[in-house]
Amino acid sequence: MPSVSCRPAPRCVPVAESAEHDADRIAVAWEQCYLDPLRAVAIGREVAEGGGSLAAEGWLHVALGEVRAGDARTALQALERARALFGPAHDRRGLALCDEVKAIQLRRIGEFAASRRLQADIDKRGDLGYGPCERFIALNSRAITHKLLGHVDEALRDFYGSVEAAQASGLSGPRITALTNLGGYHQDLFNLEDARLLSEQALRAARDAGSAMNIVTAAVNLIFTYHAAGQMAEARAMAGYLLDNESELPAGALDRHALPLALAHLAVGEIDQAQHYLSNGAVTAVGNGDGVTCWAWLQARCLLARGDAALARETAEGTLNERAARKQMDAPYEFMQLLNVAADACEALGDTPAALAHVRRAHLVYEELVGRSARARHLALQANHELAQAQRERDLARDSHRSVEHDRRRLVQLNEALQAQVLETEMLHARLREQALRDPLTGLHNRRYLFEMAPGLLDLARRQAAALCVVLIDLDHFKLLNDTYGHHAGDAVLQRFATLLAQMLRRSDVVCRHGGEEFVAVMPDIDASGAQTMLTRLLEAYQAQQQEMGRRKLPRCSFSAGIAVFPTHGSSLEQLLSRADRALYSAKARGRARIELMPMTDFGTLN
Repeated sequence: MPSVSCRPAPRCVPVAESAEHDADRIAVAWEQCYLDPLRAVAIGREVAEGGGSLAAEGWLHVALGEVRAGDARTALQALERARALFGPAHDRRGLALCDEVKAIQLRRIGEFAASRRLQADIDKRGDLGYGPCERFIALNSRAITHKLLGHVDEALRDFYGSVEAAQASGLSGPRITALTNLGGYHQDLFNLEDARLLSEQALRAARDAGSAMNIVTAAVNLIFTYHAAGQMAEARAMAGYLLDNESELPAGALDRHALPLALAHLAVGEIDQAQHYLSNGAVTAVGNGDGVTCWAWLQARCLLARGDAALARETAEGTLNERAARKQMDAPYEFMQLLNVAADACEALGDTPAALAHVRRAHLVYEELVGRSARARHLALQANHELAQAQRERDLARDSHRSVEHDRRRLVQLNEALQAQVLETEMLHARLREQALRDPLTGLHNRRYLFEMAPGLLDLARRQAAALCVVLIDLDHFKLLNDTYGHHAGDAVLQRFATLLAQMLRRSDVVCRHGGEEFVAVMPDIDASGAQTMLTRLLEAYQAQQQEMGRRKLPRCSFSAGIAVFPTHGSSLEQLLSRADRALYSAKARGRARIELMPMTDFGTLN
């Protein structure tokens, strides 16, 4: 007698019900693709292997998730399967999205220009029927490509566009990612206030969504932002948050983010903990970055803190030379920090000329960062205004049934609002430019202002056959003061000296902080004797000051100065600064607390 199976017959699922189920799962995949990419991959594979009408969408999600967080080869195989299904159906949207994923893959392997060419080709195809989430993917990808190619304006425009599209999608994954990426880019541009606000928003949203991957990224951005803004305790607290919640983070997250954790420990003087995270070398989880410059900066700082100035210098200068030889570009903030630690190591070893050279390069990078910050803030206001304008225009289109008179009044209001916004933006840009030309610590003008204003003063002196002096001033034993009493004391001394300069030099003199403890004065309508007399009075007043830090009295300070005279010692600012620097070196060599004029004998050897 044949056996009888007791298993129930398989349920026949209606086609419509199956398609509806697949559509629901694809909707979940869209939500998860920027929250948990591997979960989106699993959902996409289930739909794709089911062979239904949405199989192409399934393979697309496999490709998108794998290219972002998985295996590149698997991503390309899934992409070809999706393309093979979208192609016969002449699905322009689907084929364009396949190319969007391909552009991400090209960027991931360093083919930035090829990625941008493909994206430009997609943009030429006209309306592709993208919804808000697809627009977010496209704009976010374009923004990152522009960023890697150094296209600042275009990158900011697309990052802001991606935020608007992500918000319109109603999905938390795109919104968190858009805020995180925009905040990270403002950090790169040294626009630290916007970077902090955006990254804190992203972290809150990631916590609410329970997205461990995005929590780590936002927290790491905030560690770097807090450090750059001088908020060392906040940077350490953010690292503490990650360490305290390691069990809730993706596997290996702390190992992949060893550098920001080391930075947070180092920021508050925890050298042993910082060294622990640096022991595995330049590990980084940042896409398209090798982390070498950041690692070298932090490692040299640890070595310097342990008293090994020689090895700190070797680490810093070796990395600088290697990066220059390979023509590798570094994030300006990390490059500036590497130059600063190289300068500190050289100074500790008594190599003052090398230290000064590194400090000057670092100050040039700082000026570049300040300029970037002002430009980024201006572009941020412009982008927000354009988005608001677009939203107002959409509102007007929806309300087109209103009367012509109402529309006319509304147009007047919009024009008035636009004019007010333009005026506000121009005023803000003027304030930002002023900030970019001021040293934030002392309130004096900076090196950029010096090189903008001095040529005009030299031209005027030349036309009027008038005297003019360029003076280079350096505070004596400033490094020893910093090491003994702390950087707060050093900052207070710099501020007090800047106040004294402003009080005792003439209103017509251009006084700037040149970098570190070095200052420059361009003094029109005065000869060498007059300048020497004025600087002698300044030195006497400075030596007579007694400054206090809390209950501690700081030692009395002095400075050394070198004077160069126009046109005797040079006809350009660069020449006069070089001669004044030679005179300053002579003042230092002769015991400090001196004002030296560039000797004619030395001047002859320089021409």
